[in-house]
Amino acid sequence: MIEPVKTQWSKIQAMALARAFSLLGTELTIFTLVFREKDQGPAAVAALFIVGTLPSIIFAPVAGTIADRFSTRQIIPIASVIGGASIFALSQPLETWAIWLFLFIANTCASVVGPTWGKLTPTLAKKEDIGRAMGTIQSYFSLAGLFGPAVAGILVARTGYVITFIIDAVATTFIAIVPYLMKVNHKPQALKAGEKTDLAGGFKFMFKSPLLRSLVILVFGMVLCISVVNVGDVFLLTDIMGADSFIYGLVGTGFALGTLLFSAIAGAKKVKPRTELIVLGYGMAILSLSGFAVGIAPNYWVIMGVWFVAGMANATINSYGVGMMIKETPHEVQGRVFAAFGSIIAVASIGSMSVAGFLIDAFGVQQIFVIAGALAFVAFLVLFPTVYKEQTKIIKASSAA
Repeated sequence: MIEPVKTQWSKIQAMALARAFSLLGTELTIFTLVFREKDQGPAAVAALFIVGTLPSIIFAPVAGTIADRFSTRQIIPIASVIGGASIFALSQPLETWAIWLFLFIANTCASVVGPTWGKLTPTLAKKEDIGRAMGTIQSYFSLAGLFGPAVAGILVARTGYVITFIIDAVATTFIAIVPYLMKVNHKPQALKAGEKTDLAGGFKFMFKSPLLRSLVILVFGMVLCISVVNVGDVFLLTDIMGADSFIYGLVGTGFALGTLLFSAIAGAKKVKPRTELIVLGYGMAILSLSGFAVGIAPNYWVIMGVWFVAGMANATINSYGVGMMIKETPHEVQGRVFAAFGSIIAVASIGSMSVAGFLIDAFGVQQIFVIAGALAFVAFLVLFPTVYKEQTKIIKASSAA
């Protein structure tokens, strides 16, 4: 890949805006599915998250290879149309198995689309602007996350469980034409004679790189501990604290608002790599404690504040942590590395959520949140020093070059 001479901020913003529009639809679907199925209990909600996460594990090597070996204009249109049709199907009265099937298909498409978009960023931004570019992209994503839960809460309360799926289906299908509207297209490098694509190349590179290996182990440990929040949040807010669908959605906007605020700062201001590393450390420490704080919160207004701070902390990972990954990874394997990273984190998420429903039923949602938050913080204390050490080596080597 030839690094761009100049960062194309207008195209980065246009890409981020289009993806944020699709993400807004995704937020509506997630909210609707969780709220519609919550009466079936924590195990049913956990099953939804597990089914939605499985494709990123099962198809990681294939999805990453597709992103590396095919062009943006070949992948995005096909995956977006199939994904949009699957989401539309969810708006219909369906048996549980059919809901799981269409959710699985939609997220299978998303598992290919994500790495494909990810490969475009370093073709549009200079290496020193990657952190700012990721902050800019995350700012638009945060807007979707900010309005998504609130809009979903209003729509579900007033119209039921159909309109939200239709909006997401339209948004997802629209993405099919975005590469043409933006006039962008990642064209993969041709293989040499006799060369074959290594499906496991993403995993191999990630575990060969000391920085990526330490980073993925850290994030795996944290996600394994705090993913129970995804399952238990709706029960804590609605069953224990008496929130309705609107309040539940409003609480979710606190996280998105925090993410938006920090992402806007990261996108507007270029900072030194060492500063990025230090801020990332503080962010991960705060995020790891969020489950503990939610577990001891007395009401949903306090939880909204906790999620605001956690959103800012989460944005440090999306802006600086992912930026470090992009700069460390050769472009020809980025699709496979992104997919591999996502699949490993998904394994942690599924591992956590698969027992979350049973633990919440047995011990109570607040008690489980407190324990999960404490364990996540321990994981941070044990594992972050290695990330700090490896990234410091890279920074020193870059300064000496």
